Parts: sequence; C-alpha cells; structure tokens
Amino acid sequence: MLLEDIFQQQERDWIKEIKSGDAEAFNQIFNLYGERLFRFSYGYLKSRAEAEEVVQEVFLRVWNGRKNLNPDLSFKAYLFKIAFRYIHLQFQKISQEQAYRHDIVKASLSMTDDLEKRIDYQSLLELVDKLIDQLPKRQKEVVIKRKKEGIPVKDIAAELGISAKTVENHLTQALKTLRGNLEKEGKVAGLLFFSIFYS
Repeated sequence: MLLEDIFQQQERDWIKEIKSGDAEAFNQIFNLYGERLFRFSYGYLKSRAEAEEVVQEVFLRVWNGRKNLNPDLSFKAYLFKIAFRYIHLQFQKISQEQAYRHDIVKASLSMTDDLEKRIDYQSLLELVDKLIDQLPKRQKEVVIKRKKEGIPVKDIAAELGISAKTVENHLTQALKTLRGNLEKEGKVAGLLFFSIFYS
C-alpha cells in the first residue's frame, strides 16, 4: 500500500471517530490542517486575528456537524470550502466596490483541493478591475452599473436607452469574457462563474 493510501485511510478512520465524538481524533485533524487553514485564510485577509477566527469557525462547524461528516469524501476540500465561505463573509463587511470584485473571483474559483494554493487575493481583485476596463464600452458600462453599483437591469436599460434584454445580453457576454480571460491568466479556473450572478 502506498504512503498516500495509508494516510487517506488514517484520515478516514479519524473522521469516523470524530463522527462518534472522539475528541482525540478531532485534535489529530486540527493538528494536521489547522496551520494550513490559517495560512490560507491569512493569504486572503492579511489579518492574523481574522485568519485565526476563520480557523476557529471552521473547526467549530466540523465538530458541531460531526454526525454528518462523510469519511469517503475529500475532507481537505471540505475544510477549505468552509474556510472560503467564512472569508467571503469577512469581505461582505467591506465596501461594495470590493465586494463586487470578490464575487467575480469567488464565482470563478474551482472548489477543489487546489483552492488552498490560491492566496494572492489582492492581485486577483486588481486583475478583475483590469479585465473589466478592457471590455467593450457598453459591456463595461453594464457590468459596472449592475455588479459594482447594484443598479437593477430595468433601470440600466432606461438609463442607457436600450431594452432590458439587451442589458442582460451585454452582461452575459461580459461575464463570459471575464471568465475566459481569468482562466487564460491562469489565476483562477473552474466553471462556477455564473452561479453567483444567477443564484
């Protein structure tokens, strides 16, 4: 049996024990992933206190929901998905300008184990601004008005003197272009881009 297989089996055993309320198994998982989650969170938040809070919230959720854990799924991916959601909550507290860029990046990230490696967050936000600025004029106007300023589609249509359907078409094409350009840049990947905008 390969070393990786042995590790995965050990992790599955710990998860099964956690489901049964074993605190020692929980400590083993915390020791394994706690520091990595902290580095991941700090890479986004640039705050030790906020990063520590994310780690605490993640493991609190794991413990409180331990009966629903599935030992056969990737526990690492599960942890980092939870962490990313808490990071998103932190960014919801900042300005609308920051939040709309965060949503674009968030929706473009693959929710996989690779998420742990995506820590240069500020550069992603700056890249989003750069790519939006490169859009055709009308698409840029629509994206900024809808995603940055939060203006309803029908109001954008009235302001620009075009139909709501045309506004939606511009928005769809702009988001498709942004997704493609983000993927080309190699900064983010995945096909979840539109979920944030049509949820």
